[in-house]
Amino acid sequence: MTILQMRYFLTVCRLQNITHAAAELHLAQSTLSQAMQTIEEETGLNLFLRSGRTIRISQDGQKLAQKVTVLLREIDVFEENVREMGNRHGKVSLAVPQQQASLLIPRLLSIFQKEHPEIQLDIVESYGLEAARLVREEKTDLAVVNYDGSTLPDLHYHGITSRPVKFIAWPGHPLARKGCITLEEASQFPLVLLSEEFYVTRMLLRTFAAAHIEPNIAYFSPHLSTLYSLLRTHTAPSILFEPAVASLDGLVTIPFDMPLSLTSCIITKKNRQISKDQRLLIKFIRQQLLDDWATPSS
Repeated sequence: MTILQMRYFLTVCRLQNITHAAAELHLAQSTLSQAMQTIEEETGLNLFLRSGRTIRISQDGQKLAQKVTVLLREIDVFEENVREMGNRHGKVSLAVPQQQASLLIPRLLSIFQKEHPEIQLDIVESYGLEAARLVREEKTDLAVVNYDGSTLPDLHYHGITSRPVKFIAWPGHPLARKGCITLEEASQFPLVLLSEEFYVTRMLLRTFAAAHIEPNIAYFSPHLSTLYSLLRTHTAPSILFEPAVASLDGLVTIPFDMPLSLTSCIITKKNRQISKDQRLLIKFIRQQLLDDWATPSS
């Protein structure tokens, strides 16, 4: 007996009239009659005492109706619990690395929240590698990272755009007027870099090592704001993912003479259901990054 048949059966029991029950259920009378006959055949019970169009519930029918009522109540509770679980997906947790935070967080809190006030955002600013770990450990639903091609097997990487990694200095720096520079030229100056928790730094150190070049690293910082301060005070140049400094004035970005880039992507956990709200957020972030990529850079 299906759940739908159970509900049909209880309606017939309550009204004790096939015609009235069919009208309430918006069914053809023949369809409902066939459904009741099927139940009797499947259970082997005579559930109804028929007299023309009038029916009465047999003793077996009454016993079955009591059991079906209890079972449907349990099913209703189960369905309500499932709905509540679905409603909790109205809260979406997101990890955003510092290099994307200045671009994405203002747009998430203004544009996205205005378009979807029913979705509560829980945003964590983190390092790139930490963001991946948060998704892997299911502490956040998804993360935006600028990754270097290295992946973890239980995570899914939804690639969006690739942007260059550039030498960042200021007007008046010896390399500021060059159209592009080499790794060797960059290594001649004391550099301030993000800590190795960032994909950009991991990629840079591998690239320098592969070229057998020893960079002159003056300082590693876990905070992008510290690098901004050192750049603005002309203390030392840096090498960063280009969008990280797109909104800053008074700096010069110089490309390298070799391909050096990171890929912006959204990370989700493999084999984990992506809710409707999460899909809306992923779509929004993807579009924001694509729009940013389409904007001419300096």
